[in-house]
Amino acid sequence: MEEKDLIKSCAKGDVKGQRMLYDKYGPFLMGLCMRYAGNREDGEEIFHDSLMKVYNNIEKFKGESSLKTWINRIGVNTALDFLRKKKSAMMVEHISDNALEIQDSDIETEVSLEAETAMKLLGLLSSNQQIIINMYVIDEMSHKEIAEKLNISEEASRSQYSRAKKALAELVKVKIIHNERKQ
Repeated sequence: MEEKDLIKSCAKGDVKGQRMLYDKYGPFLMGLCMRYAGNREDGEEIFHDSLMKVYNNIEKFKGESSLKTWINRIGVNTALDFLRKKKSAMMVEHISDNALEIQDSDIETEVSLEAETAMKLLGLLSSNQQIIINMYVIDEMSHKEIAEKLNISEEASRSQYSRAKKALAELVKVKIIHNERKQ
């Protein structure tokens, strides 16, 4: 089914179309939700809320971007709203060690060792830096968009991103030295 037919089907409330959308974009959306939540329970709640927003608002999709990009924006916004409601958007640990061990029979994901290592290193950053890295690098938002979503200045976004890059570089350096000593 082509994307425009899938959108029309979902807009009509067709369960088959909704299932096709879930099968096609569910793993992507769940990965996004887990990145922001850092634990299974919150990730599933964000995923469910995001999916319901997609289904309930798909008739508003204007096609100005790809459907995947639109779903991504809904997922990010839902995750940030969820974190704000917990009053811990800038304090919560977003990536726990357990997040990489989670398996779901419905949503098949395979994490490479490089990605797993990157996620563990990312988890060592401050929660502010994790959010900025997620939004800027992974979700490809501009510093202006990040500033608007988090109610901070663009300069604060740039500063957090710069600090995060430096911290990650140092962590990678330490990891490489540690691995060389092991060998």
